[in-house]
Amino acid sequence: MFHQHFLSAPGTDLGPLDSGERVLWRGRCAVAEYAFDEASSLPRWTLPEETEVFVTDRRVRYSYADETTLRNGELFWLWPQHLRVQPGNRDTGRTATVTQIQLVCNGPEGSYPALVFAGGDLATVGDADRLANVLRQAIARFRVENATEIGVAPVHARMLSRLLIGPEFTNYQGGEGQTVSLLGSVPVPAQEPAAPAYAEPAPAYAEPAPAYAEPAPAYAEPAYQEAAPAAYQEPAYAETVYAETAYQQPAYREPAYAEPAYEPAASSPVSSMPVSSMPVSPTPVSAVPVSSMPTSSMPTSSMPTSGGRGAPQRPGREADALRAEEAMRAEQDSRHSEPDLASRAASLAARVASLMSGGLDDDAAGRFGVQTANLSAYLNRADEPGSRH
Repeated sequence: MFHQHFLSAPGTDLGPLDSGERVLWRGRCAVAEYAFDEASSLPRWTLPEETEVFVTDRRVRYSYADETTLRNGELFWLWPQHLRVQPGNRDTGRTATVTQIQLVCNGPEGSYPALVFAGGDLATVGDADRLANVLRQAIARFRVENATEIGVAPVHARMLSRLLIGPEFTNYQGGEGQTVSLLGSVPVPAQEPAAPAYAEPAPAYAEPAPAYAEPAPAYAEPAYQEAAPAAYQEPAYAETVYAETAYQQPAYREPAYAEPAYEPAASSPVSSMPVSSMPVSPTPVSAVPVSSMPTSSMPTSSMPTSGGRGAPQRPGREADALRAEEAMRAEQDSRHSEPDLASRAASLAARVASLMSGGLDDDAAGRFGVQTANLSAYLNRADEPGSRH
């Protein structure tokens, strides 16, 4: 259903005009409403040329009554945004158009409803121009006089006042038409949907009550009780517990190093004479000739050498082992010397001691003619038994 902005419900009586309201124009013409925001739209409603129209200083009111119904409506000067006169063309017949006066308003939800007057007392373009001039002055004067109440800005009020003395509408048949913008317009409020004009009639007859009552059954029907289903018990499943094997890392034992046991070499026969009983010569060893020193009768190559050890090698270990071997060999050589060498060493020590204490005896001085300190002369005498071997 089309939304009608400027037409009241059928049978509505708008009542008399307000006190002090002046009528500026009165006549008869056709009235219709169009949607200017829709291209090539059909009229939402129309009233014939016999419709009575009143133009006052506050609004335009139109009313049409026939034998069966009453239709009326009105448009206040708060709403029009544009006023346009559209002359008809010069054609005749079905293509001919009539001159129209259009009051375009700003409606709800971006719509532009327009109230159109045509025909009747507006048969010519001049008649339409005269009515358009009345509408322009009435709207401009109303907004200027009530600028404070309706919220018209002072700038807009000054521009509206120019429309009161501005040029009038002057159009001709088949012309382009003229449009005037009316500042300070207020959007048209949306109308509430009208209540339906008729009420649903009540039924003309009432349904009769039954003449008999249905007898009650002589026996009681056994109540059937459905056995409750046994509760379903879901079987319990024992979840297999997976025991993860504990991994034990084998303990690492560091190999212990055992020092090899060395057995002492077999003892060789030594002199039965204890070392402490040998006379010690006060002569320093450095004064004794090297050739007279006793040497070991046991070859050095026959002495045992130290075997290898399993301990890790370190710097200087071989040199230490070599020095130890040499010291042991020297000790063994001193222990395994021959007895004659020991006796000779004792005799030599005694003679050296006598020389140091008292000098040479007379026998030696007479033999050599001079006193000498050469010990080899005493050791190598021919008359001594066992001096040479």
